Amino acid sequence: MIGGLQMLRGVAATLAVLFHLQAASVFEGHDPGIVGWFKGGEAGVDVFFVLSGFVIFHSVQGRADRGAWWFLRQRFWRVVPPYWAALGLTLIALAALAGMRGDWSEWPSVGKVLASVLLLPVPQQVMAVAWTLTVEGLFYLIVAATFFRGGNGAVLGALAIWSLVTLALKALRLPLPAEFGIIQYSGVIEFLFGGLIALAVGKGWRAGALPAVVIGTIGLALVVTHTVTFAWGRAWVAGLPSAALVYGLAAGGWRVPRWTMVWGEASYLLYLLHLLVFSVAGTLLRIAGVAPYGSVGVMLALGALSIAVSVAATVWLERPYRAWTRGR
Repeated sequence: MIGGLQMLRGVAATLAVLFHLQAASVFEGHDPGIVGWFKGGEAGVDVFFVLSGFVIFHSVQGRADRGAWWFLRQRFWRVVPPYWAALGLTLIALAALAGMRGDWSEWPSVGKVLASVLLLPVPQQVMAVAWTLTVEGLFYLIVAATFFRGGNGAVLGALAIWSLVTLALKALRLPLPAEFGIIQYSGVIEFLFGGLIALAVGKGWRAGALPAVVIGTIGLALVVTHTVTFAWGRAWVAGLPSAALVYGLAAGGWRVPRWTMVWGEASYLLYLLHLLVFSVAGTLLRIAGVAPYGSVGVMLALGALSIAVSVAATVWLERPYRAWTRGR
């Protein structure tokens, strides 16, 4: 079960990488070529949210006696310090770039930096991917507030209410302030999908694993290639195929190549670091007279570099860090 889901984490992070590469290429007026096939690659986030719902529900079963603080400590050490490290590196890179240009006009304000450090649910954080961690954090708080007192039913009920509220706000199109954007993100139902899958698989459900993988792969491919757009409802067109994949891989329990396990293990750092790698490497390429997003070859090289950096950081830094945090 773990192998297939770990591989899926690698796929999800790589979809985000390819999405940002094609977006940068189009923004700069280039033809992204085959990288343009990943115009909907941001659906990797939806895969991550379903996976998160699955993993969290799976990890807390039989551990209600450990309490909410145990759970929150575990999630803090797993998620926040690596994010802070990536944020610090991003700020250093921004400072270096501003110093090179002699222009500090784009340097983030103190308020923006503090909001980013605390992962507050506000728009325009320093790191473009940080909003997803804020949504994750809200999910963790809901689990902490409900599971350790009311069990699975309480969490499912709270997630259902959260999902219904966000879907209703989206459908009504109320003119809410931008600050409510993250809180009302309708994709939070994907945590519920993942939780239900974890409970079903935990009770022995295994039927239809292979068809679920096939259907999920086709459905996600249609979204990634932008054949089906989020206009149809992101929670459904991206969330349901992601849920099918998570169920199929969890229920199937197939073995996967070892390298895909490392790929998946590095997915969190890949998600956090790829834009920073693009920025630093892209600046060096521009100095050398090469447009970083001007050709497919250079973009794929940037993507490969971001994966290599993330794998190296995972093996040499994150693994020792995780060993150090065990039991804390």
